[in-house]
Amino acid sequence: MANRKRRRIAKGFSNSFRRKFKPPKKSIRKKKRNYDHETEFRQTSSKQLNTERVSNYWKERAYTAGYQAATAEESSRSAEKEMSPYQQVNKSWNRWYQSVKPLPWPVYYATAAKFAEGYCKHSKVYFGNRVLLPTDKTVAAIVMVMNEKDTILQVIEQLHRMTLHEIIFVVNGSTDESFEMIRNQSNAVIIHYQQALGHDVGRAIGAKLADSDILLFLDGDFPVLAEHLVPFIDAIERGMDIALNNISPYIGLFSGRDYVTTVKEFINRSMSREDLEANSLTAVPHAMRKEAARIIGYGNLAVPPKAQVIAIEKGLSINAPASVDVITRNRLRTRNVGPYNAVSDMIIGDHIEALKTAIDLKGSRLSFKDQIRHRQITKV
Repeated sequence: MANRKRRRIAKGFSNSFRRKFKPPKKSIRKKKRNYDHETEFRQTSSKQLNTERVSNYWKERAYTAGYQAATAEESSRSAEKEMSPYQQVNKSWNRWYQSVKPLPWPVYYATAAKFAEGYCKHSKVYFGNRVLLPTDKTVAAIVMVMNEKDTILQVIEQLHRMTLHEIIFVVNGSTDESFEMIRNQSNAVIIHYQQALGHDVGRAIGAKLADSDILLFLDGDFPVLAEHLVPFIDAIERGMDIALNNISPYIGLFSGRDYVTTVKEFINRSMSREDLEANSLTAVPHAMRKEAARIIGYGNLAVPPKAQVIAIEKGLSINAPASVDVITRNRLRTRNVGPYNAVSDMIIGDHIEALKTAIDLKGSRLSFKDQIRHRQITKV
């Protein structure tokens, strides 16, 4: 009994000694910091390994599925004669993809490429570096062109990597070889105006003339990788009416923003869409349903922020699914350089027009409530 008592006393003294004489905090922090760094490294390596495993798993499945799809179509003679081989591959891909989606974008591209590889292995079709689209709906690319001879071939190259139903170039006010280059390098529809129309008017014309379910809007002054355009098409496929370019990562802190960016965000906040931040139909690329363009009114598309106000008021679904840097890549011209230039003045004017439309639709205070003010009392 005495021995047990002595052991308890000794144990208690030992614990109190440990509490009283702790190791210096500095050494604990150093050890913990090393441990955290090592743990973080292991977790990062584990995530990369898991992503690679997931990608490899889906690539293997997709290759087999693509091969089997080509085999089944050949044996049943189900391939539609009016379809091009690329359209047939895309249709087969979507039939299979519906059962496994969604996949993260890096995995999506790798998986789609493997599906095409498996399909083409059996059907002996050369698919090249094309990108499969996650939709069976028809897609039109509408491209504005004004003196873009230095970039237009790269734009065409990226568009040819996708299975598009239509490519519409609105060439306006060009004095260089842009028209001839487009005509020689593509089978696109070319709408040619001698006078400059402005990008927005050209988009409105292209939208009205397009005969596709999904409209994808681009400019001819810089190419966008086909892979970076797919998320906009996918957003419409998933039920969105309008898919905007999310420029938020590129505009920086509020204190450093220009007047154009500020007025874009103000319009969205005025329409109770703070979530859209400064994202606007003014920026490309963006996509929309053909039916959404009809509801907004083709003429209204000529003033993008006004079209956005109308779309929000009519309850159309809008999001910003992907980011393409059009801030630093925007081609510099004499009209868009400097703090007060013709282009920025025009865009600010567009937003003033949009603000007038919003006031007509929502009242003089827009979405900003009067709170406790009862101004009607002053009218008695």
